[in-house]
Amino acid sequence: LDQILPHIVDDGLPDGGEFVVANLDEGERTASLVAVLVWHGFLPMSGVGLLLGKLHLNRCVLEPRETHLAKKVRKRAKAFRLTVGEAWSQVVEHIQQLTYTSAPGDCWLTDKVVEAYQDVQKLSPKWQRGIRFISVELWHNETKELVAGEIGYICGSMYSSCTGFSVKDKYPGAGAVQLAALGAWLVRQGFKLWDLGMELDYKMDLGGRMVPRAEWARKVRQLRVEKVTLESPPGDEGCAAQLLATLRHGDEVGAAPVATVPGEKVAAGCKAQSFKPEPSFKQVAAESCGKNKEATFPQ
Repeated sequence: LDQILPHIVDDGLPDGGEFVVANLDEGERTASLVAVLVWHGFLPMSGVGLLLGKLHLNRCVLEPRETHLAKKVRKRAKAFRLTVGEAWSQVVEHIQQLTYTSAPGDCWLTDKVVEAYQDVQKLSPKWQRGIRFISVELWHNETKELVAGEIGYICGSMYSSCTGFSVKDKYPGAGAVQLAALGAWLVRQGFKLWDLGMELDYKMDLGGRMVPRAEWARKVRQLRVEKVTLESPPGDEGCAAQLLATLRHGDEVGAAPVATVPGEKVAAGCKAQSFKPEPSFKQVAAESCGKNKEATFPQ
């Protein structure tokens, strides 16, 4: 596959296709397939019980430091806190319950593909190649509820968003805060490229731009060999309002990002807190991916 996939990336699939397909089984074989797909620029997902590797004709990408910030997002941010890798199971459950492609229950993030993502961590360094799947969480400071989040993966100095959710009805705008705060944290962690997958309006509003497959492939081959880690923000650094201080307003075109000053005062409501996973998932209303663009990351 390391010899075949580069040719597929460079020459394309028959009839302008975007997917390669494999069996979605358990164990090391499928995890290795997931890792090698990521390494060559495919987004691994599932469909009709199969493992799908999607290679977009055009990919939406963003340099994290160019993340756009709307004023209303900054105003809402003080109520929230960002973490990374602290509630994988909860994020998965929320995504499966709240998002779907065309009808409730057809979320592509199935238990089998989730297991394959997790099994990538168990591979030998030869096959894992530094690739790691992670969860991102946004918590409400007062209620301690998980209000938005996503599953994504790291490959070199690139971070890819796979799919996500937000509790839109109860916490309007939480999805936008989660994305902006994550963009700021990716800057702080040293990531050079944020892969957002397919084109959607909210991604373009965030600052994303579309690049053709050939340019995407060049970026993957350049950045996948670099070593960057994505840890959870320690202490007060996870305060969304403090993170957003590193970003410019969306209407400040051409403005340079504002650096966070060490020791700067933490915004109200953002004291370091411990966010424990809730004992059980509480069903909340959600709209479809097409209607709830702020809340989901369809690829």
